[in-house]
Amino acid sequence: MLVTADWPGIASDLPPGGLLRFRADVAARIWPDPEDVRFAVEYGVPHARGLFRIAEGIARQDPAVPAEAFAREVELEPVDTPHGRLQPLGELYQADVLVRLDDGTIWVSDPDSEIEFELVNRDLSSLAYLVYMFEAERPEPGERPTPYDWADIGETIRGDITAWDALPFESGAQFWGTYLDSYPMM
Repeated sequence: MLVTADWPGIASDLPPGGLLRFRADVAARIWPDPEDVRFAVEYGVPHARGLFRIAEGIARQDPAVPAEAFAREVELEPVDTPHGRLQPLGELYQADVLVRLDDGTIWVSDPDSEIEFELVNRDLSSLAYLVYMFEAERPEPGERPTPYDWADIGETIRGDITAWDALPFESGAQFWGTYLDSYPMM
């Protein structure tokens, strides 16, 4: 587990059903490291108003999770790619999100991108923390941030995740940078 932030504190900041957790049997098949399995089962990934939606067949049952938090059309079988065997996890900002089975890295497959499969996070905890940061830094309804405010929010998000995982915003990475550019319109 790469990001060792205050996960109990983060979990307590989210509304009931705000964390999309993985079934223990599925997590054990996907992640070889017991710490990664524990993280997937205990915390998973924040829903963050739909930024992440979990594949229904791998999600731990929680009646507090809203129905729209499930990606129902995601295939559950691993996919062979030029980058290795990838297990679909759900959807992330209109793209399929997958984990490489041999190392736990997180990938996206976005039909609108020039890149068929892009490596976006070094592990699930990095993905979860970045999704959480986008939700935590989102202005409250009624606030009217200036372009400078948005730039500050973007720098805060980049700085916080880069302290744990530089990959999301490394030179050449496109997915998270594109999302960050569209973030003020969300």
